[in-house]
Amino acid sequence: MPIILHKQVTKTFEGQPLIIEAIVTDNDALKDVTLFYRAKGESNFRNELMNLEVNDYRFEIPSEDIGVEGIEYYIEAVDSSDNRAYVPEIDPEDYPYQISYVSLSGPSAPDVLLLNPEDGSENTDGHQLIIVSLYDEEDDIDVASIKMEVDGVDVTDGLEINQDLISYVPSTDFALGSHSIKFFISDLMKNESPPMSWTFFIKEEAELKVKKPFLADAKIKGVINYESEFDAFSGKNQPENRPSDTQKPSVKLTFNKKNLMATVGIVLNKHFDPAANDVDKNRQPLDRFRFSIATPIISFKGGDHNPSFSKLTLKGARVRGTVTDLHYKGLSTQFVYGRTKQMISGFTSFSGDSSVYNKGTFSRKIIGLSTQFNYHDIVEVGVNYLQVEDDTTTLEDEVYGNFSAIPDSLQNKYTAQSNTVAGVNSRVKLFGGKTEVVSYWAASIMTEDIIDPVSRNQDVSTYNSDEGLLKNISEGTYLVEFTNRNQYFDLKGSFKRIPRLFSSLGNSSIQTDIQGLKLDGRTKLSNNQIMLILGYENTHNNLDLLDIQTVRNATYSGNMTMMKPGLPGLNLGYRFMTHKGEAVAEDTVNLSDDKSSTLTIAPTYNLRIRNVEVGLSGNLMFMNFQDDANREASFKSNSYMLAIAQTYPNKLSVNLGFGLAQNIPVSDSKTTFTLVNGKIAYALKIKNKIVKFYSGSTLVLGSKAGEGNINEIDNRKVSLNVGGQYKFSKNQFIGLDIGLVKVNDFVADPVGSKDYTEIKGKIKYKYTF
Repeated sequence: MPIILHKQVTKTFEGQPLIIEAIVTDNDALKDVTLFYRAKGESNFRNELMNLEVNDYRFEIPSEDIGVEGIEYYIEAVDSSDNRAYVPEIDPEDYPYQISYVSLSGPSAPDVLLLNPEDGSENTDGHQLIIVSLYDEEDDIDVASIKMEVDGVDVTDGLEINQDLISYVPSTDFALGSHSIKFFISDLMKNESPPMSWTFFIKEEAELKVKKPFLADAKIKGVINYESEFDAFSGKNQPENRPSDTQKPSVKLTFNKKNLMATVGIVLNKHFDPAANDVDKNRQPLDRFRFSIATPIISFKGGDHNPSFSKLTLKGARVRGTVTDLHYKGLSTQFVYGRTKQMISGFTSFSGDSSVYNKGTFSRKIIGLSTQFNYHDIVEVGVNYLQVEDDTTTLEDEVYGNFSAIPDSLQNKYTAQSNTVAGVNSRVKLFGGKTEVVSYWAASIMTEDIIDPVSRNQDVSTYNSDEGLLKNISEGTYLVEFTNRNQYFDLKGSFKRIPRLFSSLGNSSIQTDIQGLKLDGRTKLSNNQIMLILGYENTHNNLDLLDIQTVRNATYSGNMTMMKPGLPGLNLGYRFMTHKGEAVAEDTVNLSDDKSSTLTIAPTYNLRIRNVEVGLSGNLMFMNFQDDANREASFKSNSYMLAIAQTYPNKLSVNLGFGLAQNIPVSDSKTTFTLVNGKIAYALKIKNKIVKFYSGSTLVLGSKAGEGNINEIDNRKVSLNVGGQYKFSKNQFIGLDIGLVKVNDFVADPVGSKDYTEIKGKIKYKYTF
């Protein structure tokens, strides 16, 4: 069972690297540690594997993925037995960690432009479509804050919002005379735009007008960024995934005119080091390019995007291609065409007299169509179709030319997949929207290898044409979610059935071979100062009975949070899990039979001492894992995390943290990881110029006793960071970050020392216009 030790990141400053770190221990072999993150306001999480660096797993979130309101994230750890652990532990996808974003450029309210009819214009046609264009540099418009009045009447409920264009179609033509429009909006940071007021006239005869130049009523805005990173190692060779330098220029432009809005953005990822550029040739491209053209009814996007159909078909995958959206009243259609993987050529590498063939990567084509109909935001029904296939015709090889010319002995190293998924989804809101039921159903066909259609081509389908429709639905792939929110409590639940054979190459995070129920109830008491949470989950695998046992998992959890202003807060959590195997065949032995209990205590206290704000927090976790089928696999695990944050009136802030994780097996020696970190930051303002400095340090110690006097694990990792940002004009700032990492491994290795030193840095420049 994985145990995650993680100090939550709560704030990130513009220009500083945003690195998520975690120490993960397990009595079993770890399979993956994955970071799920998204900009606040987005609906879909991106997922990236975290890299193990000595003792801790790390991932740096790219600056272009950080929204101006911040980031939401959670961490998942999976071991070889498919045991999963998360931080935060309870409903991480719905209640992820929150990171606030502090911009040195200064947040600004959205810009508003009336595209049609023009302010002060005189028109003879009373049938006027009102179109408003929005632009926000930070892309954090609060849709809920939008309000429009026409001739003193609130028409907000009749607005069509498509990207950054808002349109309103009056039910009747405007009468002759003067008409007024008022518009209100703010962003998610509560920056309100000044109330906008416009006037237009309807007259019987048109007066001669002077023709305006094309760009007379257009608005063009943009952001230019440049990041330059360097990374150097001493004591070991430069890892291929850590180039000695990285140059990341980026540009974003926005154009508004009439009922048209266009955006274009590009992020390049290049190197001065030729060796690093050669390595990138054999990887999926890191450059990002995207553009969009939007009108009130249709939008067209190109480049790199993350479209979403449903949780069982397309979600989270990055598509390089085109995305077309059509919106008309309650009907919306989305068409996706492009590639989720780019072609990488195969090549032969030589070392002395030997050679190794490095197989290439097929480009992966994707085509999808999704249609939804929403009736007054009460009932929504949708269907979607997705086809993903590896394209063998485009593969190139440095030696043989194309794929068909590669010898059979090398072709056998390749596999090419084809995947088709069809889905149906629905959403129903009841009791004034307090209760919502969302359902997804899907069927898939997976061809594991399309290269040899005779010997290697096998279709795996979750839809059985010999069975009736009802049986295919009840024994197929589905997910049903429901929520009920009222003044007393919130109730949320889901029931899912996802067979082993189900597969969607449009969503790699779907867990298969699982069926079960999950319930979550929450209530707030004493004027929202006490929150109680109860959870229950019951799942099992082996839906097709192909394994020798079916493992049933049950989880019972409870959580209580007490927060009263001026007093310490406390969060108490308890979770009890069981895994029980049931024999499929009578002679089955070694059935799974284990249970674990986890107690979490998290105190907090915020106080003020002589104008100094002090925040104290802690997280204590005690876990007992008992394996009744194999007593030698039982273990205990404890983790302790303490932190103190101080903010002074002169903009000085100090943060200190301590963490300790212990894994104590019954039959092996104890593994201990110790974490100590600290950070100090200071900001000042001189004649409207903002300067910020910071310095931080982290110490991670790992230890595990081995046989005799030789330790199995005995290492130390020290990290130092210094940096600062300087905003030297209203629309320009520059940032610098320099880091030093020193690793010492005290376990003797016959190959040689594992000690090394790393020096890295980043320079960032930003200009807005």
